[in-house]
Amino acid sequence: MAFAILSSLSAAAQAEAVTLRAISAFPANLEFTKQFQAFIDRVNRSAEGVVAIQFVGGPEVIPPQQQDTALRNGVFDMQMGPASYYNGTVPEADALFGATVSPVEARKNGATAMLNGIWREKLNAELIGWQSGDVPFYVYLVDEPKMAASGSLDLTGIQMRSTPAYREWFEALGGNNVMLQTSEMFTAFERGVVRGLGWPGISFTDIGVHKFLKYRVAPPVWQLDLVIMMNGAKWDGLSEEAKKVITEAAIVHEEQTQKDFAAIAENEAKILEQAGVQTVEVAEPAAHRKIAHDLVWTRLEGRDATHAAALREKLYAE
Repeated sequence: MAFAILSSLSAAAQAEAVTLRAISAFPANLEFTKQFQAFIDRVNRSAEGVVAIQFVGGPEVIPPQQQDTALRNGVFDMQMGPASYYNGTVPEADALFGATVSPVEARKNGATAMLNGIWREKLNAELIGWQSGDVPFYVYLVDEPKMAASGSLDLTGIQMRSTPAYREWFEALGGNNVMLQTSEMFTAFERGVVRGLGWPGISFTDIGVHKFLKYRVAPPVWQLDLVIMMNGAKWDGLSEEAKKVITEAAIVHEEQTQKDFAAIAENEAKILEQAGVQTVEVAEPAAHRKIAHDLVWTRLEGRDATHAAALREKLYAE
């Protein structure tokens, strides 16, 4: 009888287990996706019999700029990628990009909770975590960088591989935007179509384009805005135990990625140096950073000022 009861309970627990389908905005070989898979593994180890996350792929499954719509419509349950890809729908995504505090600090000071409310309202999504590890962005160039009179970088006339995240900044610095997917970058540099790009301080050497570049411009600006989010209805339908496991895994993940990305960035800097890439500091670092960050916060205020001041107070320390 006891065995029958235990078997019945086990069967019930298995029946209640929920499988979530997850997708990444990046190919599986990039460190960003590897870290996301580490989060998935962490949840699956902790939540066996309660909830399981199945990784179904990246851009080859659905283009990154369409993944937010697919998530909102329930095609997938969980997604990891840059919030800037859908800042037309959620202008407050810029707050992550323009932040100077870390994801760990943002969760502690209430910024993450505030952003989650906005994600629910505008994207029907639960903001699970901010997988950025405090990683900033650099400009990389084939040719020696020029300086503007302000002491910032001058990109006048330079063809820059770009995305919506960089477009306005490159324009402000005089550059010409060439919009390309990550998968198109290597060929574009190989053929001389572009002469520079913006990229975070990690996962750069994974793409292989560092072999074409000679300069990295410092100081870095902004912050990587990778987030993990879930379809709101799917999240609401989870058991409290499943929500607790996923939330706790996200907290650990934010702390761990900060450590992991710092180590990866240090290693990548060594690889770049060995490849002959020189790091060049602009004449006026403060002016360089101010141009980049002011642009982001001004853009957010122009698109939707409702939460801009409150988010800036929590996320941006000049």
